[in-house]
Amino acid sequence: MRTLKLVVAILIVLSLSGIASAQPPLPEIPGGTIVASGFNGPQGVLVDPEGNVWVIDSGMGGDQAIQIPSQEGGMVEGTMGMSARIVKVAPDGTQTDVVSLLSLADPEGETFGGARLALLGGALYATHGGWFGDPAVNPPADFSVILRVDGSQIRSVADTWAFEKDNNPEGVILDTHPYGLAAGTDGWLWVADAGANDLYRVNPDTGEIVLVAVFDALPGVFPNPARNGAMEADPVPTGVAFDADGNAYVSLLSGAPFVPGSAKVLRVSADGAVSDYAVGLTTLTDLTRGPDGELYAVQFGLFTEEGPTPNSGAVLRLKEGGASEVVVSGLPFPTGISFDDDGNAYVAVNGVGAPGSGAVVRFDRLTEMAGEPLPMAQ
Repeated sequence: MRTLKLVVAILIVLSLSGIASAQPPLPEIPGGTIVASGFNGPQGVLVDPEGNVWVIDSGMGGDQAIQIPSQEGGMVEGTMGMSARIVKVAPDGTQTDVVSLLSLADPEGETFGGARLALLGGALYATHGGWFGDPAVNPPADFSVILRVDGSQIRSVADTWAFEKDNNPEGVILDTHPYGLAAGTDGWLWVADAGANDLYRVNPDTGEIVLVAVFDALPGVFPNPARNGAMEADPVPTGVAFDADGNAYVSLLSGAPFVPGSAKVLRVSADGAVSDYAVGLTTLTDLTRGPDGELYAVQFGLFTEEGPTPNSGAVLRLKEGGASEVVVSGLPFPTGISFDDDGNAYVAVNGVGAPGSGAVVRFDRLTEMAGEPLPMAQ
């Protein structure tokens, strides 16, 4: 079975374990304050210069039937509807639905909708949707795209499915899931595509997409049919951040079965050269640079043969090599992180879970918290 896609890969495991259909109530998180709640699969969080917190979720599909690609080949009947959202949370806690987005769900409940947010030149952008399979079968309009959000209006600025069909840089099956999103110092948007396993730049004015790097497969523990049966796992890039020298850093989730220690963060130089930066990590779903200049990553959780371990998510302070450390632990399926200028971290949790169980939790002065070594299991 294909395990490229971030949300699809995780949801398959969760549905097998029963967690996705029986998500417990949001637990009390030591050291954290819930600042927003009621989300359906929150994937990205962004703090703007005015202190507003923006949240984007993947939604729950909808009431309209649609034929969508199957992981086993062919098509299956799914549903779609405008159940994904971008929500603005004011400093006083008021939540406002800014815009609704299309969400697709397959028969097993796997969903695609909103993914990440970024500010560039004062404008808000989002990654949205995902698609794979037959090049003759296209997704709905404004899906598998980069969106610009103007008030309550959206418009597509780049079509990642079209780019994947025309180029297929990885050379395996056609697959795109525009996920990680960051504003580059070059005035372009940078996208980590969790389906295509690559990093590209997007011109927000023209829609031009320029490939930066394609990521190699990771060592796997079972034959991967999408890679001619090789014992390889898909890298599944999820987040993008930069340093002062213009190098990009990309977090990898790693494909199923999400072996602890198999994920890592890559450094991509200006000329596209890729090297390991931080290794020995697990199920990374986001990456950002804090106001202290340090890189921080989100660990979705730990997986065993029985499935995911509840409340095993974490926020990591990254160090080069194998010296990264845990600064927050015990999180329920976190997916995204953003900082304000004071070093307070905002973390999206229950990125996979029952409808309405998603939330954003604030950790005050997280940049000042002492870190602890990663568990030996990683």
